[in-house]
Amino acid sequence: MLLRLEALSKRFGRDWVIRDLSLSLDRGEVVALLGPNGSGKTTLLRLMAGLLKPTRGRVERQGHALFLPNPPAFHRHLTAREHLLFDLAFHGAAGDWEGALKRFGLPAELPLAAFSSGMKKRLALARLTLLRPDLWLLDEPETALDQEGRALLQETIREARKGASVVLATHDRALAEAVADRAVWLGAA
Repeated sequence: MLLRLEALSKRFGRDWVIRDLSLSLDRGEVVALLGPNGSGKTTLLRLMAGLLKPTRGRVERQGHALFLPNPPAFHRHLTAREHLLFDLAFHGAAGDWEGALKRFGLPAELPLAAFSSGMKKRLALARLTLLRPDLWLLDEPETALDQEGRALLQETIREARKGASVVLATHDRALAEAVADRAVWLGAA
Protein backbone atom coordinates (compact mmCIF):
# COMPACT_ATOMS: atom_id res chain seq x y z
CA MET A 1 0.00 0.00 0.00
CA LEU A 2 1.44 3.34 -1.06
CA LEU A 3 -0.90 5.61 0.90
CA ARG A 4 -3.33 5.10 3.75
CA LEU A 5 -5.55 7.68 5.42
CA GLU A 6 -7.15 6.62 8.69
CA ALA A 7 -10.04 8.66 10.12
CA LEU A 8 -8.38 11.79 8.76
CA SER A 9 -9.84 15.11 9.89
CA LYS A 10 -8.72 18.70 9.43
CA ARG A 11 -10.14 21.79 11.04
CA PHE A 12 -9.27 25.43 10.46
CA GLY A 13 -10.46 27.42 13.46
CA ARG A 14 -13.96 26.19 14.17
CA ASP A 15 -14.60 24.92 10.63
CA TRP A 16 -14.09 21.26 9.75
CA VAL A 17 -12.88 20.89 6.18
CA ILE A 18 -12.39 17.12 6.28
CA ARG A 19 -13.99 14.74 8.76
CA ASP A 20 -13.10 11.11 9.42
CA LEU A 21 -11.93 10.23 5.90
CA SER A 22 -10.34 6.81 5.40
CA LEU A 23 -8.77 5.84 2.10
CA SER A 24 -6.06 3.54 0.81
CA LEU A 25 -4.16 3.74 -2.44
CA ASP A 26 -2.08 1.06 -4.11
CA ARG A 27 0.75 1.60 -6.57
CA GLY A 28 -0.54 2.09 -10.10
CA GLU A 29 -3.91 3.44 -9.00
CA VAL A 30 -5.44 6.77 -10.03
CA VAL A 31 -7.98 8.40 -7.71
CA ALA A 32 -9.94 11.54 -8.56
CA LEU A 33 -11.10 13.90 -5.82
CA LEU A 34 -14.35 15.57 -6.83
CA GLY A 35 -16.46 18.17 -5.07
CA PRO A 36 -17.46 21.82 -5.05
CA ASN A 37 -15.10 24.68 -4.22
CA GLY A 38 -14.37 24.70 -0.51
CA SER A 39 -15.03 20.97 -0.07
CA GLY A 40 -11.45 20.21 1.00
CA LYS A 41 -9.84 18.78 -2.16
CA THR A 42 -6.70 20.95 -1.97
CA THR A 43 -6.51 20.55 1.80
CA LEU A 44 -6.63 16.77 1.39
CA LEU A 45 -3.81 16.85 -1.18
CA ARG A 46 -1.72 19.00 1.16
CA LEU A 47 -2.35 16.54 4.01
CA MET A 48 -1.30 13.64 1.76
CA ALA A 49 1.88 15.52 0.81
CA GLY A 50 2.74 16.22 4.45
CA LEU A 51 2.40 19.99 3.96
CA LEU A 52 -0.36 20.15 6.58
CA LYS A 53 -0.79 18.23 9.82
CA PRO A 54 -4.14 16.58 10.46
CA THR A 55 -6.28 17.68 13.38
CA ARG A 56 -7.10 14.01 13.96
CA GLY A 57 -6.29 10.75 12.24
CA ARG A 58 -3.24 9.55 10.36
CA VAL A 59 -1.56 9.71 6.99
CA GLU A 60 0.78 6.82 6.20
CA ARG A 61 2.78 7.21 3.00
CA GLN A 62 5.54 5.14 1.49
CA GLY A 63 7.88 6.52 -1.13
CA HIS A 64 8.32 10.02 -2.43
CA ALA A 65 5.36 12.32 -3.13
CA LEU A 66 5.29 15.49 -5.21
CA PHE A 67 2.47 18.03 -5.00
CA LEU A 68 1.57 20.09 -8.06
CA PRO A 69 -0.36 23.11 -6.75
CA ASN A 70 -2.74 25.20 -8.80
CA PRO A 71 -1.26 27.40 -10.06
CA PRO A 72 2.22 25.86 -10.06
CA ALA A 73 4.92 27.99 -8.43
CA PHE A 74 8.09 28.86 -10.31
CA HIS A 75 10.75 31.56 -10.14
CA ARG A 76 9.76 33.96 -12.89
CA HIS A 77 13.31 34.97 -13.88
CA LEU A 78 14.57 31.43 -14.48
CA THR A 79 14.14 29.57 -17.76
CA ALA A 80 12.42 26.22 -18.15
CA ARG A 81 15.84 24.59 -18.64
CA GLU A 82 17.18 26.17 -15.44
CA HIS A 83 14.14 25.00 -13.47
CA LEU A 84 14.40 21.42 -14.65
CA LEU A 85 18.17 21.26 -14.14
CA PHE A 86 17.76 22.67 -10.61
CA ASP A 87 15.04 20.13 -9.80
CA LEU A 88 17.13 17.23 -11.07
CA ALA A 89 20.17 18.38 -9.08
CA PHE A 90 18.13 19.05 -5.93
CA HIS A 91 16.58 15.59 -6.01
CA GLY A 92 19.79 13.86 -7.04
CA ALA A 93 18.10 12.56 -10.16
CA ALA A 94 19.11 12.25 -13.78
CA GLY A 95 16.80 12.72 -16.71
CA ASP A 96 16.38 13.91 -20.26
CA TRP A 97 15.30 17.49 -19.57
CA GLU A 98 15.62 18.42 -23.26
CA GLY A 99 13.30 15.57 -24.25
CA ALA A 100 10.83 16.58 -21.54
CA LEU A 101 10.70 20.16 -22.78
CA LYS A 102 10.25 18.98 -26.35
CA ARG A 103 7.50 16.54 -25.38
CA PHE A 104 5.56 19.25 -23.57
CA GLY A 105 6.17 21.83 -26.32
CA LEU A 106 8.17 24.28 -24.21
CA PRO A 107 11.06 26.60 -25.09
CA ALA A 108 14.22 25.97 -23.05
CA GLU A 109 15.60 29.50 -22.79
CA LEU A 110 12.53 31.70 -22.30
CA PRO A 111 12.16 33.15 -18.76
CA LEU A 112 9.04 31.95 -17.01
CA ALA A 113 7.86 35.55 -16.72
CA ALA A 114 6.96 35.18 -20.43
CA PHE A 115 5.13 31.85 -19.96
CA SER A 116 1.35 31.63 -20.10
CA SER A 117 -0.50 29.79 -17.32
CA GLY A 118 -0.89 26.78 -19.61
CA MET A 119 2.85 26.72 -20.35
CA LYS A 120 3.61 26.78 -16.62
CA LYS A 121 1.24 23.85 -16.10
CA ARG A 122 3.02 21.94 -18.89
CA LEU A 123 6.37 22.68 -17.23
CA ALA A 124 5.06 21.33 -13.93
CA LEU A 125 4.02 18.12 -15.69
CA ALA A 126 7.43 17.89 -17.39
CA ARG A 127 9.01 18.22 -13.94
CA LEU A 128 6.94 15.34 -12.57
CA THR A 129 7.83 13.06 -15.49
CA LEU A 130 11.53 13.76 -14.93
CA LEU A 131 11.51 13.30 -11.14
CA ARG A 132 9.23 10.23 -11.23
CA PRO A 133 7.81 10.40 -7.70
CA ASP A 134 5.95 7.40 -6.28
CA LEU A 135 2.89 9.54 -5.62
CA TRP A 136 1.65 12.36 -7.85
CA LEU A 137 -0.65 14.82 -6.08
CA LEU A 138 -2.26 17.05 -8.71
CA ASP A 139 -4.46 20.03 -7.86
CA GLU A 140 -6.70 20.87 -10.82
CA PRO A 141 -4.05 19.85 -13.36
CA GLU A 142 -6.36 20.59 -16.29
CA THR A 143 -6.74 24.29 -15.46
CA ALA A 144 -5.28 26.62 -18.12
CA LEU A 145 -4.53 23.78 -20.54
CA ASP A 146 -5.80 23.89 -24.10
CA GLN A 147 -7.25 20.81 -25.82
CA GLU A 148 -3.79 19.54 -26.84
CA GLY A 149 -2.51 20.12 -23.31
CA ARG A 150 -5.44 18.20 -21.82
CA ALA A 151 -4.75 15.25 -24.11
CA LEU A 152 -1.10 15.37 -23.06
CA LEU A 153 -2.17 15.47 -19.39
CA GLN A 154 -4.30 12.34 -19.80
CA GLU A 155 -1.45 10.55 -21.59
CA THR A 156 0.99 11.60 -18.85
CA ILE A 157 -1.30 10.32 -16.07
CA ARG A 158 -1.78 7.00 -17.85
CA GLU A 159 2.00 6.62 -18.20
CA ALA A 160 2.59 7.61 -14.56
CA ARG A 161 0.44 4.77 -13.27
CA LYS A 162 2.96 2.25 -14.64
CA GLY A 163 5.30 3.04 -11.74
CA ALA A 164 3.44 5.42 -9.47
CA SER A 165 0.02 6.40 -8.17
CA VAL A 166 -1.87 9.58 -8.90
CA VAL A 167 -4.40 11.55 -6.86
CA LEU A 168 -5.97 14.45 -8.70
CA ALA A 169 -8.38 17.06 -7.46
CA THR A 170 -10.57 18.22 -10.32
CA HIS A 171 -13.86 19.78 -11.31
CA ASP A 172 -13.59 18.08 -14.70
CA ARG A 173 -15.69 14.92 -14.53
CA ALA A 174 -14.68 13.96 -18.07
CA LEU A 175 -11.02 13.94 -17.01
CA ALA A 176 -11.85 11.89 -13.92
CA GLU A 177 -13.79 9.37 -16.00
CA ALA A 178 -10.99 9.17 -18.58
CA VAL A 179 -8.09 8.48 -16.20
CA ALA A 180 -9.29 7.50 -12.71
CA ASP A 181 -9.92 4.02 -11.35
CA ARG A 182 -12.23 5.52 -8.77
CA ALA A 183 -13.49 8.83 -7.50
CA VAL A 184 -13.93 10.22 -4.00
CA TRP A 185 -16.65 12.83 -3.55
CA LEU A 186 -15.92 15.51 -0.97
CA GLY A 187 -18.92 17.52 0.06
CA ALA A 188 -18.79 20.76 2.00
CA ALA A 189 -18.34 19.81 5.66
